Amino acid sequence: MATLSDIRTQLQRDLRDISGATWTSAELNDMINQGLDALADVYPREVTDYLTISAGAATYAPAVAFTNIYRVDIHTSADSDAGVLEPTFGMGRGSGWEWHAGLLWIPPGLIPDGYKLRLWGYARYAVLTSDNDITDADAAGVNAVRAYSVAEAFGRLTVNRAAFQQWQAAPGNTDISAIALMQLYRTSRFRWREEQQRLRRMRKRG
Repeated sequence: MATLSDIRTQLQRDLRDISGATWTSAELNDMINQGLDALADVYPREVTDYLTISAGAATYAPAVAFTNIYRVDIHTSADSDAGVLEPTFGMGRGSGWEWHAGLLWIPPGLIPDGYKLRLWGYARYAVLTSDNDITDADAAGVNAVRAYSVAEAFGRLTVNRAAFQQWQAAPGNTDISAIALMQLYRTSRFRWREEQQRLRRMRKRG
């Protein structure tokens, strides 16, 4: 898994700004986290979690920040399989589980105290704040984040003439005109769209 520092260094190479003369570390970090957020819309993180049933409780807050849950398995206190809890399908709280406002709602008293629920679903990627933070995106996801960030960075150059002139002064960029920059921006946007199509993941329904 890559750290924030690793991804930022790769991104600086992609942008031909190795010295960081055009974009600060904070700006690149912002773009990387924006990319992780965008990635989650098409390539969400697959996650599971366990909950233990408490007597009389009807709502549970998983430790994992699910964006959606597609299956809930029932296990005994000894972790033996005890079946599947069906979703409500809009039939009311007594008919099954429902995921709402970051809470799992289940019919109170339906499952014995001490039993466990295994949740299956999807989550977004963690925000990276310090250089040593390790992303939970895989290698394919990191490559897509880089593609997103390159497009975002070139897009910012098209509306910031001072930053463009600073970038233009770096070796290898001196022959890039404003028109050529627009072409780079369009190409990078197309590259991000290709990554979206390549990685788009159909979400399981159960």
